[in-house]
This record gives sequence, C-alpha cells and structure tokens, in this order.
Amino acid sequence: MIQPGKICLAELPQVDGRKKKRPILILSKLPSRDHWFVCGVSRKTYDLVFGFDEIISSEMEFFDRTGLKTSSSIKLGFVSYLEEARIEGIMGELPKEVYDLLMKRFLDHLSNNLNR
Repeated sequence: MIQPGKICLAELPQVDGRKKKRPILILSKLPSRDHWFVCGVSRKTYDLVFGFDEIISSEMEFFDRTGLKTSSSIKLGFVSYLEEARIEGIMGELPKEVYDLLMKRFLDHLSNNLNR
C-alpha cells in the first residue's frame, strides 16, 4: 500500500521537459484526491542542497529496506504530485525517523516564508 515514507517508482518530469522513470519518496497524500506529493530520488549524491537534501548511503544499516540499488540522494527541492495510478510500485521504505527528519526540513523551509 502506498503511504508516506515509501520509496516507489514513477515517471517524473525533468528540468528539460522530458519524463524519466526514477525512484520517488512518497511525502503526503493530497486531501480528498487520489494524488500524492512526492519528491525525486537521484543517484547524483554530489549535487546536494546542503542541510536540505539527504544522502541515503549504501553503508547505512537500513539501506537494504529502501529498495535502492546504490547510494542516492533524496531531493526535497524536486517535488511533484502524481495520480496514484502513475505510481508503479513500492520498492522499499525509509525508517520513520529519517522520513520525519526530511518532512521537518521541508516544512521548516516552507514556514520560513510565512514571515515575509
């Protein structure tokens, strides 16, 4: 069952407009719709927003549960929303504490704009 914290596979639009099948992290379900907020997962661990994105290293004790093949980065700035039917399947999941840390970072970033 698709739920927050799961790592799934789906096609996401890229910066150049093309779509690419890639791992995604399920962030949250949209209210009263069959759509999900997701963020992209990339094998590019060098292209990181420090203090925002998160590297999931193949050396982490929970790595086998993620379903990822190599060390990857969770790209919190690469957010999209998808219909559930476009999410192709569950690869694995992040531990709750890692998911919670990522969501806190994301929400803190958004809330910083409230005082403008």
